[in-house]
Amino acid sequence: MESRSLVVGVDLGVEYTQICVKREGQEPESICISPGNDRFLIPTALCIRNDTKDWLFGEDAIRCRNREAGWFLSDLLGKVTRQETVTIYDMEFTGAMLLERFIRKVLSALKQRYIQDTIERVAVTVQELNDNLEAAIYQSLETVGIRRDRATVQNHLLSFMYYAVSQPKELWAADVSLFDFRPEGMFYCQLSASRRTAPVAISAQTADLSDLMDYEMLETMSDKQLAYTFRTITDKVISRQILSAVYVTGSGFEGTWCDGVLRELCTARRVFKGQNLYVKGAAYAAAAPNEPKLQDFLFLTEDMLRATVSIRMFRDNRISDYPLVAAGTKWNEVNAKTVGILDDTDEVFFTVLNAVRKETKHVVMNLRNLHRRENKTTRVSVGIRCIDRDTAVITVKDLGFGQFYPNSYRIWEKVITL
Repeated sequence: MESRSLVVGVDLGVEYTQICVKREGQEPESICISPGNDRFLIPTALCIRNDTKDWLFGEDAIRCRNREAGWFLSDLLGKVTRQETVTIYDMEFTGAMLLERFIRKVLSALKQRYIQDTIERVAVTVQELNDNLEAAIYQSLETVGIRRDRATVQNHLLSFMYYAVSQPKELWAADVSLFDFRPEGMFYCQLSASRRTAPVAISAQTADLSDLMDYEMLETMSDKQLAYTFRTITDKVISRQILSAVYVTGSGFEGTWCDGVLRELCTARRVFKGQNLYVKGAAYAAAAPNEPKLQDFLFLTEDMLRATVSIRMFRDNRISDYPLVAAGTKWNEVNAKTVGILDDTDEVFFTVLNAVRKETKHVVMNLRNLHRRENKTTRVSVGIRCIDRDTAVITVKDLGFGQFYPNSYRIWEKVITL
């Protein structure tokens, strides 16, 4: 038996969860984990039986609720995000505890199906990620033995990026677009690749089209009216766009009402419709550390920096630009620091390389009114934090030089555009 032979993708949805597995050299495969059931959608729900107090999940939880035989729990992700606490049979459960129970149930059912295989990595994708939800998912995975070095938690946009570039190259030779129609509304995403140098930067533009088409229309409009409305949207959004592929996903596209519009979109591009795009993208992300071709990409979601910021230093017997902050880092997680000694200068040099435009610019920070000392006796700390995705603040502090030259407590700051 080969150790750690599976990677697993999980699409953790508000109403339904999907799961798929991927073996090395094979494509991801969607999995039904309920015996005798061919449904890939697992209700994201729990139910505690009144008689035995056993915890049920998925379809079993729905059946228990329908029989009024237990305590039903849904909206698990919302409970985590809102940090809600639920009292059940005189016991308190946080949203994180309930989500942990659900994830453990799902992965345990998967292990029973693949009893001779070991899970190498797991990637969980959710529609929108927040700090509470991310922490709860990582904690839940640790309860089943999947530590952080074997886990990834990401949003749907990043999963779509992994999915798109893992397809045959002709399907992303130009831009790639996605229409996602779900209860929250209609959403659009267009991926672009900057191929001029390595790594290839994949960036996204997104738009909320819910004011043009919302989920209630599925109940109030005929199929013909729905198709006309969607055709109007596609004419507006992707008209004159050079696209290799168009993907549509989400429960709103179920049925045949949009098929005619999709056939019209097939001119000079490929069009795909399905509900397992994000879960397969998560599986590709889980497999990425062992996939050399995926190392050639830099995935840039909307909250990630587009540029790498480096400081010029003399190190290892040479002067070079050493990265402080890398493109692809979430801007609100940037808190880089380093310490150096000034060598016959009162200036600090930085290089900003934009990974999308492949443009380089240089920034010089002058330390005005710096205390004059003997050469190489002024230590400074250099830190970078971000105000938003495109704006950073560089902070330099005089640290003095031990007991020989006391700290002057002088601070210099400079705002730069990335």
